[in-house]
Amino acid sequence: MLVPEPIPIEEGAEDAEFIYMCQLRDVVQVARSLSLTSRDGEIQNFDKAGNFNAVWSVFTSNGTANTEDAIPHTLGRVPIGAIATTPDKAAILYRGTTTWTKDIVYFKTSVATVAWKVMLF
Repeated sequence: MLVPEPIPIEEGAEDAEFIYMCQLRDVVQVARSLSLTSRDGEIQNFDKAGNFNAVWSVFTSNGTANTEDAIPHTLGRVPIGAIATTPDKAAILYRGTTTWTKDIVYFKTSVATVAWKVMLF
């Protein structure tokens, strides 16, 4: 389901609240249909990210903080972004200096040996 373009609401329109509520309903319906996993339970490496054009990469950063890790993925194209979730300890994940490819992304982590789940899209 796609969200239609919002209808501009004229200032002082009698039906402004109705139009606003219809637009809000459409947004909520789309949000309810989003799925971040393709199965029930634990996210696995290379899982498709539900109904997104995205995949999950599950990995542990190397034993030296702020060192680049090469992470394979199965997206089939160069990702345009990533969302990191559920690290097993306090850390920051950030993009490495090597250019991403259709098969590998590069990240650095501020702390050694952190388990990550990253959605690539």
